[in-house]
Amino acid sequence: TMKGWLPASLSALEALYPAKLAEGWDNVGLLVDCLDSDEEIGAKGKILLTNDLTDKVLDEALTVHGAKLIVTYHPRPFGKFNKLTRNDTTQRIVLRCVRAGVAVYSPHTACDNAAIGVNDWLAEAFATDASQVKPIAPTKLLDFPGAGSGRIITLRQPLSLADAVAKTKKHLGLAHVRLSIAEAHLPGGASAGQVAEAMAVEGTVKTVGVQAGSGGSVLKGSGADLWLTGECGHHDVLAAAAEGVSVILTDHTNTERGFLQRMALQMLDKLTTLGHADVEIVISSRDADPLQVV
Repeated sequence: TMKGWLPASLSALEALYPAKLAEGWDNVGLLVDCLDSDEEIGAKGKILLTNDLTDKVLDEALTVHGAKLIVTYHPRPFGKFNKLTRNDTTQRIVLRCVRAGVAVYSPHTACDNAAIGVNDWLAEAFATDASQVKPIAPTKLLDFPGAGSGRIITLRQPLSLADAVAKTKKHLGLAHVRLSIAEAHLPGGASAGQVAEAMAVEGTVKTVGVQAGSGGSVLKGSGADLWLTGECGHHDVLAAAAEGVSVILTDHTNTERGFLQRMALQMLDKLTTLGHADVEIVISSRDADPLQVV
């Protein structure tokens, strides 16, 4: 068995974001396992963190960093395939990783649902301490207090929608978000003036539901006054508005990418306790949400 930095890194990831916390449909853990000797792995560890594993991120891993492990938040590969060809994007990326001797790991929903993961980080936009935050659907597994799908935050002080939007932008480092205002707060039209007026009303938001990525199914029925997620279907947003719920959408990965900084710190901390404090962890500079507001 190998004893170097790579097995330690995999142990650190599993300890931080246990695979058993992932949703049943997900594909988490070690996805490309192509390193079978300490010589191949090398003595000096370098890990690249990314939200999505694309060709340009793989180029960066190989040519800029020489990383031997890529931790991609979204699993790639995700689905099954029965051939490996270069003209399919996912298959090409897997082939390139294998040829270059790069392992690939994804924590995805294990990382969303873990008690120190993406959703708890997302909740920090609104919560000043952990006692305000509870999972929307707590895990049924024992030994994982605070873990589960989504988070609901009970605010100390109710907010206006304008304040909630400002807190979201600040926490996620965004210039723009999309906002749907509950019908009860916007009974007339939706002119710029009417929207600004509705956003300014004090105290309309007492509870916030958050779910990274595409969160409609988790947030539905949570009882929150406001949802914060990356993307949500039109009819789900319309239904929420009719039920008195406002919705902030940031585009999918903008609810996730900011967590990579936290992930790097958590991994380094865990690797240090495992005797591998010298592992270098870098965050991709080429990874970005595919959608830009123009």
